[in-house]
Amino acid sequence: MKKVLKQILTFSLIFIMVLSAVPVQAANPESSLTKQVVTLYPGKSNKITLFNSRYLNLGNIDTKNNSVSVTVRNPAIAKIEANNSGVFAYPKKAGKTLVTVKAGNITRKCALTVKEYVNPVVSVKVGNTTISGKKFDTDPYRVISYSKFANKKAKVTFNLKKGWSFQYDAISYFQKTWQKSEDVKNGSIVPIKGGSGFQIMTAVVNDKTGQVEHLLLWFK
Repeated sequence: MKKVLKQILTFSLIFIMVLSAVPVQAANPESSLTKQVVTLYPGKSNKITLFNSRYLNLGNIDTKNNSVSVTVRNPAIAKIEANNSGVFAYPKKAGKTLVTVKAGNITRKCALTVKEYVNPVVSVKVGNTTISGKKFDTDPYRVISYSKFANKKAKVTFNLKKGWSFQYDAISYFQKTWQKSEDVKNGSIVPIKGGSGFQIMTAVVNDKTGQVEHLLLWFK
């Protein structure tokens, strides 16, 4: 028994010595791989600026750099564009691809997954009006009569399906002219005024897959 223990201890010591002799290489933060999921919205929604592109969070990368280059392993999945505002993905079809962005000496890579739109809504309530979640089956937005709520204050509540949560724990509203905009808690009172074109929106995320859906109420 002592002989067996001695062999085990000897082997363990050799193993530790070998490990300590191998240099440890930390991941290079300038070329680290990120994983992101974006939604491919229906054709009708993709005609709206809000839905047809998605910002890719690639860390501190200078997209104003004149030497910025973008490559996509499978361009049939998404078009990627870098401009002064950042790096944006324009989803084309569901699937996976690898995005590489280089700016100067910095390289960022993103394992991008494009998923079809999924309805996360049980119902939406604006004042005393309830919008069925089924209304969001084919599109992430609903057009609502502005005149019905003009210059009124209404409690706005998005009720989500199980497994979905608010990405920023808030809903946002905007007047058409953008002179008035604010982020408030879901279920807050919202002053609906400023004319047709008033919008209320929120972003929700699937807790399991990480898929984000952007929901919009458009008062016209």
